[in-house]
Amino acid sequence: MAKKYRLYEDCTNEKSLREIAELLRRDAIIIYPTDSTYALGCSLESIKAINRIKKIKNKKDDNLSLICSDLSNISDYAKVDNVTFKFLKQHTPSPVTFILNASNKVPNAFLDNKKSVGIRIPQCNIATRIVEELGVPLVSTTIPLGKLELEDCGEPSLIWDVFEQQVDVFVDAGELWGVLTSVVDMTSGECEVIRAGDYKFDK
Repeated sequence: MAKKYRLYEDCTNEKSLREIAELLRRDAIIIYPTDSTYALGCSLESIKAINRIKKIKNKKDDNLSLICSDLSNISDYAKVDNVTFKFLKQHTPSPVTFILNASNKVPNAFLDNKKSVGIRIPQCNIATRIVEELGVPLVSTTIPLGKLELEDCGEPSLIWDVFEQQVDVFVDAGELWGVLTSVVDMTSGECEVIRAGDYKFDK
């Protein structure tokens, strides 16, 4: 059964954050809040956990993203020129996943032989504080639908009932009914909206 933590957006419970980060370093899988809804994640450094997430999603090649706390070390995981960095700085944190050319520091277990990586800096203090405490990005993906309907993915009690035996850590932040996220491809150097969400920005 997963270990459950109750955290609030001010995220002042340092003891819980340290415990969560340590569990992630030990290959834990986590369900945690974002600025849209709850997500499934693990440490980028845990190949074992990445493979477990793929098994839970029942997909060998899933659209995994990286959750970062800020842009300070984005060049560790993506190839970003000055123009792209300026654009990212202007539009983060936000409910937007930016598709960028991956650096060689991103493990292939994550990439599945792709050359691009999705990076997101959410407007969610709990998520970014977990990443800060962990010291590396979270691998992140949507909660798999099946026993859950899409509209249930913001309700922690329903998520717990379905996934308490499949994950190791559950961060309960209360009901989440956030915005629809956007996906923007910047691998060509241009801004191409792949999925339009609620966030509005000028190209």
